[in-house]
Parts: sequence; structure tokens; C-alpha cells
Amino acid sequence: MSFWKELCIGLHRPMLAIACGYLAFMLSIGVLVVLMGAWPPFMVVESRSMQHDDNVSAIGIIDTGDVIVVNSRQNGSSLRTYLGSMRDGYSSFGDRGDVVIYQPPGEDVPIVHRALCVVEYNSTAGGFDMPELADLPGQAWSVPDGGREWRGLTGWVDLYGIGHANVTVCIDLGGILRTMGDAPHGGLMTMGDNNWKEADGERFGVVDQGSLVREPIKWEWVIGKVVGEVPWIGTVRLWLTGTAPPYMPVNSVVLLVASIASVTMLPVALYASAQALDNHGRRR
Repeated sequence: MSFWKELCIGLHRPMLAIACGYLAFMLSIGVLVVLMGAWPPFMVVESRSMQHDDNVSAIGIIDTGDVIVVNSRQNGSSLRTYLGSMRDGYSSFGDRGDVVIYQPPGEDVPIVHRALCVVEYNSTAGGFDMPELADLPGQAWSVPDGGREWRGLTGWVDLYGIGHANVTVCIDLGGILRTMGDAPHGGLMTMGDNNWKEADGERFGVVDQGSLVREPIKWEWVIGKVVGEVPWIGTVRLWLTGTAPPYMPVNSVVLLVASIASVTMLPVALYASAQALDNHGRRR
């Protein structure tokens, strides 16, 4: 048998395995698109706004370089907010409530943050209703006058003990109303799990409304809900596009390299084992 023929026979099985793996991958993508209703069904996380540690990534938490799975077959009634989940303890990705992906008009990059609460514009009172506050204990929130009214709010609302960092979230509803002017509307209030600052020994959460966007998130801006996470592998895309931030968690890089090495060496090891068994069988 010639060298080239022997080489072709030797490469036949590995190439067939690679082709089958590629076909299975493409079929999986197609199934995800159909089930999730989103294209692409995956997104790479480019910032650390959802991390629970500035320097270390963790499985089950949305970290820089993770790939998230998006389900766009959602509506407002199916999304769970942080405040709405405080009674029954529903959680996802390390904290209460759902993580949503939204993209306001004019924004180039979608934002991946947690749904904090819902505000409804009350045209009669000229303010916001926050019905989720009605189910919370008194020590969980406050308004400037010390009352317990959650309807027609036009000032500050303070939420206590929020998130894994146990922060105080101060929402300036009056400022939001002034920003919207003659076109007020309700929607979602959102915040990154890692978006907080410390002042005078106390941690304060920073909501998106006022820091990233000017108003509550309209339901039509919501692309979908995050339903899955594939850790580390998005780091490759960030490197290739030159968008990898300097604060990329070190363990994400280490685990990514280890994963790639394992996946690369496994077919080689299997092929070598098969060849050894085949040679052993021939000798017998």
C-alpha cells in the first residue's frame, strides 16, 4: 500500500468524526433558534457589570467572557423581577429575579442586566405606581414622607438589602419623570448585579435609569431573557475582536485554556487508543 493511500485511510476516521461533530453543532444551533426565537441565540458578555466578584468568575454567574443563551419568546407577564421574587425566593444566575437583555433605540450594543422592578405610569396622579412594594415588609423600602403609599410616586424610593452585595438602591422617580417630559411611560427598572458604589461605609446600587438610559425600559425594547450560560468560551471572541477588557477574570482564562486543551487532546487520545487496540488485535 502506498504512503498516500495509507495516510488517507488513517485520516478517514478522524475527519469523519469532525464532520459529524460540525453537523451536530449546526443542527443544535438551528434547534435553539427555533426554540428560543432569537438570532443569534447566543451573546458574549463584554463587561463585568453582572459579576459577583471583580476578579474571579464562577459557574452560574454571568461573568465577562461568558456566552449567554437568549430566549426571546417572553412577554412582560412571564418575566420575574427582583422585587417580585422576594416573597417566593425565585432566583436565576445567583440572585432574585430574571436577567433580561434590552436595547433602547440608538444603542449599538444590547445591555444584559437584572430586572429590578416594574413601574407603571399613573396619569391621574402624575407619578409612578410600584405595585410590587405592596407585598414587601416595611423595612424593605421607604419614601421621603415615611408613608406606605406606593401609588403616584414622584420622588425618591429607597430599597434596602438588595442583591448579593446587600446594597441600598435609591431610585429618583422625580428625575426620571422630568427627563421624559411630555411623554412619560412605565416599564422595567434594571440594574447590574455588580453596579454599586460605596460612600461613608454604605453600599449604594446604581440603577440603569440615570446611568445608562434615561427612562424605564419599554417592553418592546426587551430582546429576551437569559436562560443559560456557557462559561469562559466567549473570551476567545473578545480576544479575536480586540475587545477583551483588562479586568478579564484570570481563572476564566486558565479554565478556557484547560478546556480547549482537553477538547483537543481527547480525539487524539481516542484515536491513539483505537490504533493501539487495532495493532494488538492484528498481532494476535
